[in-house]
Amino acid sequence: ARARTGSARFRGALFDPRAGTVQPLAYARGLARVALASGARIFTQSPVVGQRHAGGVWHLSTPGGTLRAPRVIWATNAYGLGPAAEPGKALAVLPYFNFATAPLPADLRATILPGGEGAWDSAKILTSFRLDAAGRFIIGSVGALGGADRAAHAAWARRQMARLYPQLKGQAFVHQWFGRIGTTPDALPRLWQPGPGAFGLLGYNGRGIAPGTVLGQQLARVALGQEGALPVLRPARTAPLRAARSLFIRTGAALWHLADQRR
Repeated sequence: ARARTGSARFRGALFDPRAGTVQPLAYARGLARVALASGARIFTQSPVVGQRHAGGVWHLSTPGGTLRAPRVIWATNAYGLGPAAEPGKALAVLPYFNFATAPLPADLRATILPGGEGAWDSAKILTSFRLDAAGRFIIGSVGALGGADRAAHAAWARRQMARLYPQLKGQAFVHQWFGRIGTTPDALPRLWQPGPGAFGLLGYNGRGIAPGTVLGQQLARVALGQEGALPVLRPARTAPLRAARSLFIRTGAALWHLADQRR
């Protein structure tokens, strides 16, 4: 474990050579390039604010006009607004943040995850860490970067980075971001069907890139009429105490990282 991670903090580890790390924004942009090259049209800054189904066609209202289509795929997961906010009621939101340093010098970079793997620990509020292609050290955990949360998580990230890799003590973070993970009580995705010819899949519980790609392909085939059924998934229904669970996750993570100052 020490040889693989470059850190003395771990007594053992599970190594899975089938896995890897993906830069999600680069992946999304790559998908967009392929879609555009295949004839798709992409419109940004055009949220759907209303929907109705009439005459076998969906009418989706946006601030810039109305889109009419026989079939609709909702792919908003935990980011749905307007009509797309309805399936989000099946989810509790788990916020996740990352802090990144500037690209590290080659000598430092060689001492951290020398095999290039990404890693995370098994703590109740986990730590993830990796290097990106440019050599930035990226560390993350559960939590949002808003209000008082940000200071607690930033201080924790600096301490945790130094615990894992003492040679990085004092390294500044130059990037920070956080996002929303849609979680379900049984950790399985949900299927949303608001009407004929309309479908949505959501609730990937932090593992959306691989299953989202696979299920998205399946959903596209169904929408095009190439297949007549979707994988057996539970329907999207309002999750019990979803707001309370979301608040508990966010508050609990902040308190955990604040309490960590005493260790």
